[in-house]
Amino acid sequence: MKERRRVRVRGIFRVLAIILGLNLVVGIAKLAVGLRLGAVAMIADGLHSLVDGAANVVGLVGISVARRPPDANHPYGHRKYETFAALGIVMLMGFGCWEIGSAAIARWSEPVPNAIPAAAWVVMGLTLAINLIVVAVERSEGRRLQSEILRSDAAHTGSDLLASVLVLLSFVAARLGIARADGIAALLIVVLILRAGFGILRNTLSTLSDERRIEPGLIEQAALEEPGVLEAHNVRSRGPDDDIHLDLHVLVEPRMGIADAHAVGHRVEDRLRARWPGLTDVVVHVEPALASERAQRREGGGLKARG
Repeated sequence: MKERRRVRVRGIFRVLAIILGLNLVVGIAKLAVGLRLGAVAMIADGLHSLVDGAANVVGLVGISVARRPPDANHPYGHRKYETFAALGIVMLMGFGCWEIGSAAIARWSEPVPNAIPAAAWVVMGLTLAINLIVVAVERSEGRRLQSEILRSDAAHTGSDLLASVLVLLSFVAARLGIARADGIAALLIVVLILRAGFGILRNTLSTLSDERRIEPGLIEQAALEEPGVLEAHNVRSRGPDDDIHLDLHVLVEPRMGIADAHAVGHRVEDRLRARWPGLTDVVVHVEPALASERAQRREGGGLKARG
């Protein structure tokens, strides 16, 4: 289990480091050409890429902290620091939106020149291709490694991909003589960044607020498949998808010996871990199937009992 976690963290760290380098390259290239042309949409896209790079730095720092093992002050580990890093990405995206929006409004009356040099088309074409590869890799690795930070960054980079398309469209519009296409494209890029940021914020707040991760009814059903379990209730789960903490109560025959009841609890735990690989902490409370211990009601999709 520990070795699997180490491999996971190394994989996330490696992906973020590579993508950081790519984001810096494309961001600097777009900014250099955009500033030379005075194209606010291209400048906005360059800033967007640099915000992506800053987000990668935040992610690397978050992963470095998250990889630490549990200690006396953090008995549940440091995994939530990765979630805090994802939240940091949202803050950086908000800052980027403010800068881009301010530039677009301030330069509304300065359209992109009709003559777009070949260098601008080449830079945007190459960065578009790089972003396509980055999004595909991050999404794939995010699913494989079950990483919030990679999935969040993939969403952010996905908006950068659309932003690059908007820049290219603004180039086409400028050649057709459409005034203010540059400023309009820049403002649309802000909308894309805000949309991606909202999705990340929703996911991170879900984790930080301890929102339920697994439907209680599914846990109850799986526990009841274990011979000797007469009822399962008071199911609770929380945490990110790859670090779920779960606890539940199971009832067994009152005359069952303590050692046998304890063994049933361990088998339930093993069954649940096999069914949901994202479980990292499972606590099974074994109780006698007395009337006073039975579930009283169903609430939030699961059976509830006192205690």
